[in-house]
Amino acid sequence: MLENKQLELKLDEKGLKVFYYDSGYPLSVASYKPLLQEVVQNSGNPEVSTQVEQLLKELAPFEEEASITPAAWSNFKKKLFKSEALRQAVEAQIQGINQDKTRLQELLNKQHFILCHWQETEKVINFRRFFTVNDLICLSMERPEVFEQYHQFIKQLCEQGLVQGLRVDHVDGLFDPNTYLKRLRALVGPEQYLVVEKILEGEEHMPERWPIEGNSGYDFLAWVSNLYTSGKGRRKLTEIYRRLVPNAPTNYEQLVYDKKMFILKNYMQGERENLLRILQERQLIPLEQEEAWRKALSALLVAWPVYCIYGNKLPLSQHEMKVVDEAFSEALKLAPASEEKLNHLHTLFTATPDDTDETKNNKLYFVMRSQQFTGPLAAKGVEDTTFYNYNRLISLNEVGNSPDIFHLEADDYHERMQHRQRTYPHSINTTATHDTKRGEGARMRLNVLSEVPEEWDEKVQLWLKITKKYTSEPTTNDLYFLFQTLIGVLPIGGEVDDTLIERVQEYLQKALREAKVNTDWSAPNEGYEQAMQDLVRQLLMEDEDFMHSFQPFFLKLAHYGWIYSLCQTLLKVTSPGVPDVYQGTEFWDLSLVDPDNRRPVDYDQRLRYLQELKQQDKEGTSQLHEQLLHHPEDARVKLYLLHKALVTKRDLQTVFDKGDYIPLQVHGEKKNHLLAFARHYQGQWVLVAVPLLLVGLVESHDLPLGQDVWGDTAIVLPENAPQQWQNVLGQDKLNASGTVPVAEVLKTFPVALLIA
Repeated sequence: MLENKQLELKLDEKGLKVFYYDSGYPLSVASYKPLLQEVVQNSGNPEVSTQVEQLLKELAPFEEEASITPAAWSNFKKKLFKSEALRQAVEAQIQGINQDKTRLQELLNKQHFILCHWQETEKVINFRRFFTVNDLICLSMERPEVFEQYHQFIKQLCEQGLVQGLRVDHVDGLFDPNTYLKRLRALVGPEQYLVVEKILEGEEHMPERWPIEGNSGYDFLAWVSNLYTSGKGRRKLTEIYRRLVPNAPTNYEQLVYDKKMFILKNYMQGERENLLRILQERQLIPLEQEEAWRKALSALLVAWPVYCIYGNKLPLSQHEMKVVDEAFSEALKLAPASEEKLNHLHTLFTATPDDTDETKNNKLYFVMRSQQFTGPLAAKGVEDTTFYNYNRLISLNEVGNSPDIFHLEADDYHERMQHRQRTYPHSINTTATHDTKRGEGARMRLNVLSEVPEEWDEKVQLWLKITKKYTSEPTTNDLYFLFQTLIGVLPIGGEVDDTLIERVQEYLQKALREAKVNTDWSAPNEGYEQAMQDLVRQLLMEDEDFMHSFQPFFLKLAHYGWIYSLCQTLLKVTSPGVPDVYQGTEFWDLSLVDPDNRRPVDYDQRLRYLQELKQQDKEGTSQLHEQLLHHPEDARVKLYLLHKALVTKRDLQTVFDKGDYIPLQVHGEKKNHLLAFARHYQGQWVLVAVPLLLVGLVESHDLPLGQDVWGDTAIVLPENAPQQWQNVLGQDKLNASGTVPVAEVLKTFPVALLIA
């Protein structure tokens, strides 16, 4: 870079920086004094000399302090820039340095950073960063002075009443989340709404001792998605994937391990070396056999079963030690040759009577620092890599979810909602965010594949043959991913235009690179990417055979999918928690991953539709329902349901905030096709019912409405429930004596919301 004159020292109002093209790197405090002294020697301007002498006096305290006040340091740097005479003198000095690569190298040697190629960074980086983004440097938020400085503006916003809630992004990246959240709660007060972004694995629960309202809702997203995935389809879809996709990664746990190890070795070596250095410097392991210790540490990190644990003292809790023991057990299975080293590392997570205070503190420091790394490793290895490789059913490859779980029974959903109501009743219920891999509607539609595995099998075999007319370049696994992507992204009517083609093509480039198999961000295989991108247009706009096969199957999935989207919407609003409506998802959300899910939203259209719906609802509900259900493509049916449910939640806020969550039994011939529950608080009741497993209930052009569909199926009411109910999604009242006939509550609309 020096030889090619790609580095340039510059001065602006933020101080002295070395620029590599548009990237600027601030010089250290120690760099200012020699440069200012040279300015005095070379300028010959008395005004400049006086100013520099004053600045050197102001600089001295900064050089002596272990830490500096950012505002004071910023003001100092502005003074260099504001005075024209001084600025010109400094810039003249800078010009001389830029023309002398030896002097520039000497200056670079005084910095707290080393400029090197980004690929080299992955191996030698020794500072904490946001995942693998080098220029997002992590702060030591566990230090009280850092916490205080960083949160000044946040505190000001809260005190002025300009914000009512805070979301802590990536809480697992903190050294001590427990202490941080206590400090944050003390800072903002007891009334401020606080949630954390948290990925929960499998049966993992949120720590109940945290002083927060809950999390960002990925757990709820997963529960609803798994509720609408048929458990009977798991075995068949697995068999199809294994048979149709040669070398398909069918052992999901092994794939997760392999991909996390791949990320560790290729993208996060520096972070691993930092942990190894901590172990050595604190004399927790010997300096000898470094490579053997490195292998053992690697096995432990990639085998960690959750994002992290939160213990900040030894001994760890029984629950935390269960996670630790599970991690070491898995690491031993996957790396049996490292057994001796792993057994020693295992002892670092416990305190013994022989430990000195220093040893105990060193152990705890390693434990807590290691947990700052297991989370980012899981995110990069699983969410950003494995999820683009394991393509059995990609709707399950979602933030907060896992394809290893697949299905959730109705009873399990009820159990989770009751636990949520007991622990974090104001946690967020989300179904889409900027981080989700695909839109909430696309996910529901793809879940229908679990109900039609045989038909999917037949279609994929034909589609694979059709692709051979155009290219043999893509792997079958990537084609399997593409077919599901097309099913999820098309609008309900199946229309295709250039904009949709371009969206899918852009998405494929990102998805293929994230998979890191046939192409990668660091070494793009543009020929492979182009073959996949061309195939999108060839299949959707040029091949009649493909569309003749694809269109009827797609329309079938889309039909069931939009009804499931209504179910998801009602559950989000009425289940324990705070419903989150991501930008634009008042309509069908068939978006792809970021940046596709950040496209502009036409809020004027949504507002216009809402006003029209309110007026039509007054004129006649039955006619409105018929119109909405026969024209789902305009998404007004979802907006209508969302509006009615949110108004009910607002009007009956106490019931939803404090009310019990009561699972309701369903009797009758179609009992397995309905989920129902009640919310109850001090004499006020809400009843919710949504259909399940629609493929086995109605044909692909029918709706789950009325007596012909539901027959004798009925919802059993609690003994203390009232007999008179009002249908929120209609104008009729219902008399119920012990049971509620499903045919009555699902007469004109496919989900039910009753109040009493």
